[in-house]
Amino acid sequence: MSVKRLAALSGCIGLLAVTTACGSSDSTGPVAGAPNVVIKVGSANPYSTLDPAQAYDNGAWTVYYNVYQGLMSYRPGSNVPQEDAAQSCGYTDASDETYKCVLRPNMTFSNGDPLNAAAVKYSIDRVIKINDPNGPVAILSTSIKSVETQGENTVVFHLKYPDATMPARLCSGAASIIDPKTIPADKEAATDDTGVIGSGRYKIDSVAFTGSGADKLPSEVKLSLNPNYKGSATDPRNSGIDLRYYADQTGTKKALDDHEVDAVIADLNASDVVQMQQNQQLGTGLQVDSGPGGGIHMLALNTASGVFTKTAVRRAVAELIDRDTIVDKAFDHTVTAAYTIVPSGITNATGTFSVYGRQPMNAAAVREQLKKAGVSLPVPFTFAFYSKGDQAIQRESTLIKQQLEADGLFKVTLHDYVTYAKLSNAILKKPTFDAYSLTWYSDYLDIDDYINPLVGLHNTVFNGYAAPAALISKGLAHTNREDGKSDYAEIQKDVATDVPLVPLWESSQFAATQADVSGVPLTMDSSGIQRWWMIGKNTTS
Repeated sequence: MSVKRLAALSGCIGLLAVTTACGSSDSTGPVAGAPNVVIKVGSANPYSTLDPAQAYDNGAWTVYYNVYQGLMSYRPGSNVPQEDAAQSCGYTDASDETYKCVLRPNMTFSNGDPLNAAAVKYSIDRVIKINDPNGPVAILSTSIKSVETQGENTVVFHLKYPDATMPARLCSGAASIIDPKTIPADKEAATDDTGVIGSGRYKIDSVAFTGSGADKLPSEVKLSLNPNYKGSATDPRNSGIDLRYYADQTGTKKALDDHEVDAVIADLNASDVVQMQQNQQLGTGLQVDSGPGGGIHMLALNTASGVFTKTAVRRAVAELIDRDTIVDKAFDHTVTAAYTIVPSGITNATGTFSVYGRQPMNAAAVREQLKKAGVSLPVPFTFAFYSKGDQAIQRESTLIKQQLEADGLFKVTLHDYVTYAKLSNAILKKPTFDAYSLTWYSDYLDIDDYINPLVGLHNTVFNGYAAPAALISKGLAHTNREDGKSDYAEIQKDVATDVPLVPLWESSQFAATQADVSGVPLTMDSSGIQRWWMIGKNTTS
């Protein structure tokens, strides 16, 4: 719970379930020049928390990118970090071990508190100090040795080793700048705390919740433009966002059909996307847009304990998986088959899993390999996943079970945890799982953000595997990222050989909007950032 909330709690306790902290939702009036229109956005991904030291989920980071600000950010359609809260940033030594940023002058948070170098240091240090094992700490702690302030507006990052990805790391939600007065330095905020303050395009006016205890989740978030915003974002095309959460993708589609929401970005069933595309008519009814997804969906296999400690068993999974059938039967070709843990659009990605063939191996041949490795058949294991009610994920899980159980090779028990939070609490905090599926989206647009979190020393999939640290360090040191091609190719080859992860498919983004909504395609690029301020409504409709 934040210091601000704690001080005001006695006069605010009756509002806890339906609004923000006392006084935090007062509007200061519309931002000059912004259209007086509120965009209603539907989502099936409620945020887990508004505390950047905790959250590592898409639902939270989507809100972060609109409420908080970083020193750096990605402009629409670009994968090159650019200054945002900073007016200049750069390495100050030839070894790329010191990185300095100078803030824009006279920066403030949405409540008027000063956004200075001390606030930046506080925000970065806090994530590293709290060190939440399920949070995004590794994005910062693996690189940053210390943070220094020089005067009011200059921040210097001293790095542990040469790291050419520092600008990109500062684009991530982990580097969100918070008002030091709102969240304590050494304690995470309560998950239902809504009193956080940022300096992004929007400020949070109110949050409504549903459920209680561990099942308490946000159901609606109302945001309005931050009148104190200074940064690189384009001019807003709306005056506010009404973000509404639904139980699943079926709910978001119904909300579109019933005109409860103006737009749904990403949270749609594959079958609904295909149907809407087939029925689409320009200028009337629901409109569908698509763009690069940047996500890799894969199986994580536990290499530290259980049946997958044997490499031969892990390789058998890679050999039996039929990606084309999954893409076709589960996702209606709204995704594409993946043969590495790095999306095809990221520099230095290589399709190393093609070594197992683009088509599944004959089950009889796999049986012989397993017998030679001394593996007793069938191999029993539990396959965990979280579907959020997504019918495609449920179909995929059934197909994987069928493919792996061919010729009696495996005996698969499916366990749908419904939400990521439930899966994380059940198996990741004490990693005793056999296998589970996940979709990894980049924290920043660099190959390192697929390599380091997935197969680095600070492995965030908790499957007990780490690629050679020396190779990862070599890759990080290349200022020209294309120069790291051979290092990253070797890492991806090692992953294909050792099979701690099995890449299945690469995502695409799909959004559906009402006919009078504009600007959504401008937000759909490989960063995966939903830039809500770019969404507007056509006044001539």
